[in-house]
Amino acid sequence: MLSIVKKVLYIGDNIKLVEALLPINSTSANDISIVHYVCVNEIETIISEDNYHHLICDRPVFNAVKKRITEKYPEMQCLYLTDEEPCLDDVSILPPAMTVGISDEVKSALDCISIPLYYKDLQGFIIYCNTYFSQIFGLLPDDLIGQLLDKVLPDGIVDKVKKSTLRMFNDDHYVRLLEFEMRDVTGIKREFLIREEVTDDSDHQIGMLFDSSEMNAAKAAIEKERVMLRATANLSSDLIFFKDLESRFIGCNKQFEEFVGCPEADIIGKKDDQLFELNQAKMCQAQDTQAIENNEIYANNEFLTYNNGEKHYIFMQKVPLEDKEGKVQGLIAIGRDITEKSIIKKQLKLANAVFENSRDGILVTDNKGMVITANDACLDIAGYTKSELLNQNIASFAYGGDYRRLFINIERALKNKGKWQGDVTFYTKKGDLGYFWLEVYQIKDSETEIDNRVYSFTDLTQNKYNEEKIQYLSKHDSLTGLNNRIALFNHLETAIARSNHKQIPMGILFIEIKGIKAINERHGHNQGDLVFRGVAKRLKQSASDKDYIARIGDDQFVLVIDEFDNEQVIALIARQIAQQFSETMTIEGVAVDLSLSIGISICPDDGMDVDMVLSNAETAMLRSKRDKSSTYHFYTNELTVHSTHQLARENELKLALIEDQFEVYYQPQYDLNKRRVVAVECILRWHHPEQGLLLPERFLMLAEQSGVLIELGIKMFTQAAKQAVKWHASGINFGRIALPLSKLELSQLSLIGSIQKVLLDTGAKANWFEFEIEESLFRNDLYRVQENLFNLSRLGIALTVEGFGAERSVLYSIDKLNIDKFKISKHFIQGVPGFLAGEAMLKSVFVLANSLGIDVVGETIENDPCLTNDKIPVSDKWNNQKEVMTATEATFYLRCNKRK
Repeated sequence: MLSIVKKVLYIGDNIKLVEALLPINSTSANDISIVHYVCVNEIETIISEDNYHHLICDRPVFNAVKKRITEKYPEMQCLYLTDEEPCLDDVSILPPAMTVGISDEVKSALDCISIPLYYKDLQGFIIYCNTYFSQIFGLLPDDLIGQLLDKVLPDGIVDKVKKSTLRMFNDDHYVRLLEFEMRDVTGIKREFLIREEVTDDSDHQIGMLFDSSEMNAAKAAIEKERVMLRATANLSSDLIFFKDLESRFIGCNKQFEEFVGCPEADIIGKKDDQLFELNQAKMCQAQDTQAIENNEIYANNEFLTYNNGEKHYIFMQKVPLEDKEGKVQGLIAIGRDITEKSIIKKQLKLANAVFENSRDGILVTDNKGMVITANDACLDIAGYTKSELLNQNIASFAYGGDYRRLFINIERALKNKGKWQGDVTFYTKKGDLGYFWLEVYQIKDSETEIDNRVYSFTDLTQNKYNEEKIQYLSKHDSLTGLNNRIALFNHLETAIARSNHKQIPMGILFIEIKGIKAINERHGHNQGDLVFRGVAKRLKQSASDKDYIARIGDDQFVLVIDEFDNEQVIALIARQIAQQFSETMTIEGVAVDLSLSIGISICPDDGMDVDMVLSNAETAMLRSKRDKSSTYHFYTNELTVHSTHQLARENELKLALIEDQFEVYYQPQYDLNKRRVVAVECILRWHHPEQGLLLPERFLMLAEQSGVLIELGIKMFTQAAKQAVKWHASGINFGRIALPLSKLELSQLSLIGSIQKVLLDTGAKANWFEFEIEESLFRNDLYRVQENLFNLSRLGIALTVEGFGAERSVLYSIDKLNIDKFKISKHFIQGVPGFLAGEAMLKSVFVLANSLGIDVVGETIENDPCLTNDKIPVSDKWNNQKEVMTATEATFYLRCNKRK
C-alpha cells in the first residue's frame, strides 16, 4: 500500500521532475506542498526544521550525509537521483598527529566565535574549522577536515584568486588576502574574502572567511553614486569641489579641473596653497575655516584667477557637510562664474541710469502701442505720473487729424528698417502742444517673443518757440510788434508783382509821427516806448486785417493797401488815421498830443519797384509836412486836390443826413408779361444847397466809401415805409414799393433788426415791400449775405432779381428764397430791337418766368419796339413814363392808373 505524500523537500533545478516522480495515490496534486532548494549545503539543518514526507535530490551528496539522514529520519522516503559525491579529489585522512596542535579548548573557543575560521597545514589541507565556516558550504566541520582548501572552493577560483593575492609584510609574518565569488547554500552568488596569516616558524596557517557581499555592494553603490555625482557635477557650468576637515580636496567636477588646470587625480589630497597663488589660497582657506568651524553657509562674490591668468568674477557658496549625528565632516563648494552676468548687470545699470537721467523722453510700448514704462524726462514732458501713463495707448497723445497715418508710417518703417524718425506734435496733460523730434526703434526677440517699441522724444518745443521768436524778431519791430523794414521790403516785392499781374492798383502810406521826441526828453524813454505802442495800436485800428503795417524808423511807419477800387479809398484811410491821432492820447495818466504827416504813392502810377514807391511816398509825406492845410498828400498833386475835394463832399454828405436833404422819388415798375404797372421803385435824390438836385450816381459811391451808405439806406426805407402807410390808409393800390439793397447792406449783421424796427415804428407791413438784389449777389459765398437773403424771405419781403439775364446763379436760389420778379436789365432790353435772335431771347425769358410763376418787369417800355404794339392802350404808353416822380406826383399817378 502506497503512503500518502503531503510535504516534499526538493533540492535541484528541475521542479517539473518532482510531479513525475511523486507516488500520487488518492490525494490531489494540489494538496502537496513542495519546498524547493537549489544547494545541498546544510541539507541536514533544512530537514530538521520541518516534517518532510519525501526527499528528492538531484545534487551530489556525501554518502556519510545520506547515512545520517536515513538513521535520523527513517520514516522519510529519500530519492537521490545521482550517486555521485561532491568532488574532493586527492582527499586523504589526516593522521592523528596533524591535529595534535589544536587543543579541545581552542576548538571549543573557535566554535563560539561567529567568524568563519579554519586551520590548514603548509600543504593546504584543512586541519580544523569551526561550524560557521562549514555552514557556508552546507557541510559539517568533520566533512571538511582533511580536505584541500583549494578543492573545497569552487573550481578555478584559486587560479583566479592567486593572481590578485596581496601580501602584507609585518615583521615575522605576512597576511594573504583572497577574494572570490561563490554561490551560498541557497544558490545566491555572493562575494567572499579569505584572510590567511602565516608566521615564519609555524607549520600551519590560520584563515578567516568574510562575506564581503554587502560591503562590496555598498562600495559599488557608493562608487555608483560617486560616478553619478561626478557626472551630474560635470553637467553644471559651475565650479564644484569637495573638501575634508583639513581643507584638502577630496573631489571636483570637470569645470574645476579646467579652473585649476589639472585632472581630479592630481587635485585630490592637495590644499589651496599647492594649487593657487598665495593670496588667493589664503582667501579660500579662510572661507573654509569660517564655514567648517561656525557650521554656517558662506556666500560671497569674489575674483578668482584661472590657471590661464584670466580673472573671473565668481559667486562662491560653501556649505558644511554633516553626518547623521550632525557633525561637520567637510564641505561642498559651488562657484558660479558671474563675470558676464556682472558685466551685463553693470551695462543694465548703466543703461538704466542713462534711461532715467536722459534729457530726452524715453517711452517703451508693446507692439500694440500700450505704454510699458517711461523715464522721468518723459513724465516731466507729458505732465503725467508713471501710473497715469502706463497701459495708455501712445496714439491718444498724438495731435492732428492724420495721426493714425503717422503710426501706420512708423510701423511700416519698423518692419522694413527697424527704425523711424521725424518731427511730431503731441499734447501734454495740460493740453499744451509740444513739438518733438521722435526716433522709434523696434526691440524684437524671437526666443522670448518680445516685440516692443522704444520712443525717444527730443523736446523741440522751446527750440520751436525760440525759432519762432527769432523768426518773429527778424521780421517784426521788438517794441511795437509791427513788421520791420526787412519784412516790409519782402512784402512790397510780392505785392508789386501781384499788382502788376492782376492790373489792380496798390497804395503806400508813408506816416511820420511828430511829438514823440519831446515825450522822450520830458518823461523818459520808458514813457516814450509806451507812446510808440499806443501809436501802433491806433494804426492797427485804422487799417483792416488785410492791410500791412510796418515801422521803418524811430517815428516813421508805412501802411500798404494791397488792393483798392479808387484813390478815394486811400484818402479815406488816411483821413481815418489822421482822425485817430487828432484825439489826445493818455498814457499812464500823462496826456500826449501827437500830430502826423502822411505821404501817399500809388503803384504802378508812382513807381514799379520798392525803392521808387517808398521814395515817392516819403516825398509826398515831406510835402504834407510843409503844407499845413492837409495831413496827407498824394505823390501826384492832382490826386491830392481831388482828394481834398472829395473830403469836402463827404462832409457835405454827412451834413445832408443831419439836415434831411435827401428825398425819396418814385418810378413805376412795368410788368412786361402782364403789360401793366405792378409796383413803384424808390429812387433817392439829394437836394444840394449849392448844386441843386443830385442823382444817385453823384453821391452813392461817396456814401459807401465814407461809411454813411448804411444810414442812408435805412433813412430811405423809413421814408418809403411812411409813404406806404399813407397810401394804404388812402386806399391807393401801389402794389409794392421796391427798394435797392447793396452788397454792403446785405453784409451787415444788424440788417434784419433795423428793417424790423422800421416796420414796427411806422406800422408798415413787410409784404408791401420788395428789395431789388443784383443778380451777382445770389452767388456770393459770404455766409452773412446768404443768411440775410434767407431771413428777408422768411420776413415776407419779396425779392426782385435786378439785371436778370447776366447771371445764371439766381436759378439755384428760386426754391429757397421768396423771389417774386425778374427785372430785365436795361442793356438786355436795349440790345433786342432789330434782331430776331434778341427777340427770341426775350420771349424765352417770359417762358421761363411763366413756368416758375415769376413776373418779368422793366423800368419803361417807351421807345422799345419789341415791347410796344397795338394791344397796349395809348394811355398806358403815356403812363409808363420813365421820369421819376415825387411822392405827391406818384400819388396822383397811382390814383389815375388804378389796376383793374
